[in-house]
Amino acid sequence: MVLLTRFSFCAALWAALLALPVAAQQARVGAPAPEFTATDSHGQTETLAQFRGKYVVLEWHNQGCPYTRKHYVSGNMQALQKEWTAKGVVWFTVISSAPGQQGYITPTEENAYLARMHAVPTAVLIPRARSAASTTPGPRRR
Repeated sequence: MVLLTRFSFCAALWAALLALPVAAQQARVGAPAPEFTATDSHGQTETLAQFRGKYVVLEWHNQGCPYTRKHYVSGNMQALQKEWTAKGVVWFTVISSAPGQQGYITPTEENAYLARMHAVPTAVLIPRARSAASTTPGPRRR
C-alpha cells in the first residue's frame, strides 16, 4: 500500500509539473519570478509586483493533507510565519484546489481555520482563474 501511495503521489506530481503554464516553466533561480495576480481570502487583489524586491514565500496549503496538518497542529508553520514575516518576508498561503475537489475551502472557512490555528501569513491566496496547473493533482471530474 505504501508503494502504491508513493507511486500515486509521484505520478500526480509529474502530471502537475508537466501541466505548468509556460511562464512557470521559465522561472529560474536567481531571476525575477513570473508575475501573478490573485484574490486573497478577504477579497483583496494581491500581485507579486507589489512586493518587488522582497522575499516571497508561497506555501501551498491543504487542510486535508497529513503533512500540512502535522506542521499546523505542532505549531511549526505558525512559528515560521511569525519569524519570517517579522523579518520582512511576504508569506502567501495558497489554496489551489478547485471547487468540488479535495482540499477546496471557501475564504470564510480558511479565515476561521487561520484564527483557530493562530496562523499569521501575509495573506491567503485563493486563485479564482483555475487551470490544470492550479488545481490539486489527482482525479478530475469531467
